[in-house]
Amino acid sequence: MFMLISIFEMARGMWTYHTLAYAVKEGTRYAVVHGQNSSSHATYQSICNRIVSAGTGLISQDLAVSFTSGSFTSASSATGPYCAGSSCANGFSTCPTTSWPPSGEDHPGQYITVSAYYPFVSALSMFWPGKTKGLNFKMLTCTGGSTVCLPAASSDAMQY
Repeated sequence: MFMLISIFEMARGMWTYHTLAYAVKEGTRYAVVHGQNSSSHATYQSICNRIVSAGTGLISQDLAVSFTSGSFTSASSATGPYCAGSSCANGFSTCPTTSWPPSGEDHPGQYITVSAYYPFVSALSMFWPGKTKGLNFKMLTCTGGSTVCLPAASSDAMQY
């Protein structure tokens, strides 16, 4: 029984990570084509919305997103983490409606990075000695000692 649950939990963890990585990449792709030469400039909120819509099955209230613009070696501007959802269980503020990347850092060729992390609670925790009975399915913040946080990041150069 333990092996069967372990196989399912490993598959669920891999699916969650892949979904998170895909969603972050979609958010980055959206941002790189909405720079200074675009008719509609990207905002923190529009990028968060893109990530949430691409992250099928992820709970947006638990998804923390950070934004960095600048070169790979020295980030000139890093903001976040923000909660990607409209209401937040992780204690972060929601994504602002201001433009991102900031003016001057949104020109073609400028590198940007969007990163996120998401809590993963495994059903295997009920088998660890000393844990409470059953599982706690409340919203998690990736700050608890027993919570596994799945990270994902995507970097690309501004196109427009």
